[in-house]
Amino acid sequence: MTPCGFTMIDVYLDPLHEVRVAKRWALAGVGLSVAMLLPAYAVLLGLGWAEVVFVVMPAAVAGFFGIELGSRWEYRMRRRYAYPHRLGYDLASIHDFRQAGTHGAKLVCDWLDARAVVVGWLSEDGRQVTPVAGQGVGLRWLKDAKPLDLGANSLREVLEAGSAAGQMAALRDWFGPDAGTWRIVLVALVSRDRPEGVLAIAARRWNGLGDQRLLASLGMVMGLAMENASLYEGQRAHARHLQELNRMKSDFLTTVSHELRTPLTSIMMGAEMLLEEEETRDPNSIRGKLVRNIVKGASRLSSLVSDLVNVSRDDEFQPRLELDPVPVADAVANAISIIQPLIAAKHQTIDTSIDEKDAIVLVDRLRFDQVLINLLSNAQRYSPPGGHVRLSAGGNGSEVVIRVSDTGPGVAEADREHIFEPFYRGDRSGLGLGLAIAKSLVELHNGRIWVESNDGTGSTFCVAIPVHGARRPRRVAARAGTR
Repeated sequence: MTPCGFTMIDVYLDPLHEVRVAKRWALAGVGLSVAMLLPAYAVLLGLGWAEVVFVVMPAAVAGFFGIELGSRWEYRMRRRYAYPHRLGYDLASIHDFRQAGTHGAKLVCDWLDARAVVVGWLSEDGRQVTPVAGQGVGLRWLKDAKPLDLGANSLREVLEAGSAAGQMAALRDWFGPDAGTWRIVLVALVSRDRPEGVLAIAARRWNGLGDQRLLASLGMVMGLAMENASLYEGQRAHARHLQELNRMKSDFLTTVSHELRTPLTSIMMGAEMLLEEEETRDPNSIRGKLVRNIVKGASRLSSLVSDLVNVSRDDEFQPRLELDPVPVADAVANAISIIQPLIAAKHQTIDTSIDEKDAIVLVDRLRFDQVLINLLSNAQRYSPPGGHVRLSAGGNGSEVVIRVSDTGPGVAEADREHIFEPFYRGDRSGLGLGLAIAKSLVELHNGRIWVESNDGTGSTFCVAIPVHGARRPRRVAARAGTR
């Protein structure tokens, strides 16, 4: 045992090390026994040397032959287990496809005492086998080797047909110009019960190449290991592609947000100047109310642009809440005043019902308005012209539940689990950020948000916020965005 408590396991380069050692000890034991028995028989029985040799030597020779035959049988049986086990053990830690093929070819070449070993892998269309790794073959030659064209046959058919398939000439080209007289054995690299490649072995002698069980086991282990390495490389490439797409998305959102800031600043400055003029002239005029809505809308748009930049850099999206006691009725009235022009433009109606008008919640006013306006704007957008939007608020003791219902197509059942994820749009338009940001902001207030929907009959989005004093929300910066 080591100081850390781990058991060290001796791993030999030769998987059959124990069999070879046992054979040596057995031969040494027989030799020692013969050396001791010869003089003992001669002294005890009074036999001459010729008589002793005649009696003992046949038994000694029989013992030596028995040990040799037994060790060969044990070697053959143990090899069927030891070689595939060691091959799988070594290749399990290799995630590079070509490196796995090269290392596997080296082990097979050493164990079977082959001249050279080449690994060929099936193309995606299943029409060619391309050499990808080898041992005993020059890298330059292997690089220039032509793929094996299977034609109309499958790889399984070619392997079953063997040399009769007319493919041996092309296979010999993989080993170079000196392979004309070499004995070449093909082993299928099997993964998921189908051949994915070929292990071509050019042998010096028929050492182990006649053991079909051993070759089949090596082919299965190596085929599975290389398939896993190929899948691993594919997953890594896919992950890099997703990272690149995420970077492009972030760059795009940052660029769009930057481009929106300049005209938005001009709109806000102009609207604020008009608002000052209208408040001086007549604060209650219709024109003053419209300009005031423009200022509120521009302010909200500025906040959304900032959130867009923060979402594009998710690791930095940590909004801080400025919590104040806010009457639920005031928050609802403010959100409706912002959305009212959009409701009127589509000739829609909106109905409000507040059961507990005196209920107070501890929220960040700007962020909470953002949540309600987002839900109302979605309801207005997906309701048809002349449709109806309903907002209701009621208490259940410790929480105030606000429900926003529409008469749109509803949310498909398959989309309900993902609709609050960033950039998930389903079959809807937009960037897919509104509901994700709303969910994050609601959770920052220790609240809950969910959707109740029936396809074709509209949807109802619900927000539950703790009543002021019932549960104290978090004041510190918290992470928003994805869960």
